[in-house]
Amino acid sequence: MDLHPITAMMTDVEDNDDILRVCKRLLQQQSFSTQDDIRHHLIDMGYTDISQSTVSRLLSRLGVAKTPNVYGKKVYCLTVENEPVRIGSSISSQIEYITHNQMVIVIKTHPGGAQLIARLLDTQPHHEILGTIAGIDTVMIAPRDISHIDQCESIIRSRLGLSL
Repeated sequence: MDLHPITAMMTDVEDNDDILRVCKRLLQQQSFSTQDDIRHHLIDMGYTDISQSTVSRLLSRLGVAKTPNVYGKKVYCLTVENEPVRIGSSISSQIEYITHNQMVIVIKTHPGGAQLIARLLDTQPHHEILGTIAGIDTVMIAPRDISHIDQCESIIRSRLGLSL
């Protein structure tokens, strides 16, 4: 069955939007050091007709940059400009979750939100918070005393406007 040219073009746009969303989700969930790695993952997900140049265009459209990870290996990463802090929204809208492992509290944010969250906590010091370390989308908070980690997490939630 042949599609009308306009219908075919609309289908291509929908397919492009779909693969763009999938590529963005992949980059949020995993680290990739080469475009070929991304291409192979997309092929495994059913996007069989994808070339390296298509991956390059997707990365360009997403505003992806190659940055060093914690081990110094360069990986593709969504940039802060791609995930801006929404004006007029609460800080809590930038936070995906807060958890701890009895030693350190971790705040997972939308890409680009971690340094803002850490800065807010650092500029409002509290005796239960020893210090913060921020990456692109993760903040690690060291409590002053790990036996008070639940109290420290409650203080952080309160400071960030989150329900307890």
